[in-house]
Amino acid sequence: DLRMSRGLGDVYKRQALMRPPQRDHAAPLDMPMFRGADVFPCKSMREYSRKQLFFSSVAILGPGLLGGSLALAVRKQLPHVHVRLWGRREEPLEYARSSGAAHAASTRMEEVVEGADLVVLATPVGVMPRLVSDMLPLLKSGVLVTDVGSVKGCVHQAVGSVLKKAGVAFIGSHPMAGSEKQGMEHASWDLFRDATCILTNDEHVHEDVLLLLQRFWERVGCHCIRMKAADHDSSVARISHIPHALSALCVHSALDGGDVKLLGLVSAGGFRDTTRVSMGEPSMWAEILAENAPAVLERLDEALSQLGQVRNWLAAGDKEALREWLKAAAESRAQALGL
Repeated sequence: DLRMSRGLGDVYKRQALMRPPQRDHAAPLDMPMFRGADVFPCKSMREYSRKQLFFSSVAILGPGLLGGSLALAVRKQLPHVHVRLWGRREEPLEYARSSGAAHAASTRMEEVVEGADLVVLATPVGVMPRLVSDMLPLLKSGVLVTDVGSVKGCVHQAVGSVLKKAGVAFIGSHPMAGSEKQGMEHASWDLFRDATCILTNDEHVHEDVLLLLQRFWERVGCHCIRMKAADHDSSVARISHIPHALSALCVHSALDGGDVKLLGLVSAGGFRDTTRVSMGEPSMWAEILAENAPAVLERLDEALSQLGQVRNWLAAGDKEALREWLKAAAESRAQALGL
């Protein structure tokens, strides 16, 4: 039973854990992993037990690459946690059973969600509102709901607000991990190792609950930062969504109208590295780009502006301007990646 009778401080001591020092919730969290990211107040929710220290059961909705990898990671890194998987089709669930990814896997929502302490939405973002509607009557008191979607503004609007009205805690999660390969058959327990997980708490769930979710992601291999949903969407447009679109553009620019087989023969590592992410599942990425359209369009306009400048420099034979532009790109990349 997660609702322990002893005081929270005593339990922390018994488990050799230290309760974070009390602080002004209006101030940024002064921890190295959160410096540089906006952190906002987390208000109390009466339904949630502040004595809960871990999740004993996790329901994951969506047995794809992320959902399947999370199930495998929890099974390996948190063996005391009971893992259940829900999916629309039996085939990936059968694969999950045979690979030991979950204690139980079912197409019946009630068999997976009822009694879970944490529910993780690992489906496409557009499917989430319907899933929330279906699962709301099945959720137990005190449950926490999160997601793994690549866009957060629309999730908080369509999912977080509905759950909040129903008295259910919701915190957005975005583990920055993935692969150009999709599906349960490509899931891996170490997909989240050393990945950044962005937590968005626009519904202002209590700090203790936020820390509980943070510890969960840390145990499966992530390090966490916190952002507002709008800041998240702007940041991932820059670092994930525009690079994917430009990777596809590189493929079209290089191959459209050319002899694809011949060009493939003369291609080298640069083409493969630059275009690898364009192999991502097209329907999923079309949805991601459309859902984050305002932020993506802003960066796309900037990219078009810079391409125009590059064209002008080439037309004018301005090698020095080109050199400075390329040098600035190399320096910015090295700074961003700590190279």
